[in-house]
Amino acid sequence: MSQLWDRIEEIRALGAEVYGVSCDSHFAQAAWARELGIGFPFLSDWSREVIAAYDLRLDELAGYRDVPARAIVIVDRDGTIVHRDRAPLRQLPDVEAALAALRSRAAH
Repeated sequence: MSQLWDRIEEIRALGAEVYGVSCDSHFAQAAWARELGIGFPFLSDWSREVIAAYDLRLDELAGYRDVPARAIVIVDRDGTIVHRDRAPLRQLPDVEAALAALRSRAAH
């Protein structure tokens, strides 16, 4: 499966930007991004407001509470969710479906 960061240039060519969001501190996110060579910004959702607003909260995972599901959410300029893929546990969201949604929006 294609990783999101492997398709970043195609995503940007379609007029979109990628932000990673997790409940980790910005220090942990920066270290993780450096380690994996990820070139898009990460936002810390320490208060878990984003995962609640986008219905991405898992009640429990491996003993941790209120953790985010892996997901891709596409929000248009008006703040409307136009695509949402919340992956099953231990899987990644479908990057190809997200790209198809972006292509469809770009065609209109």
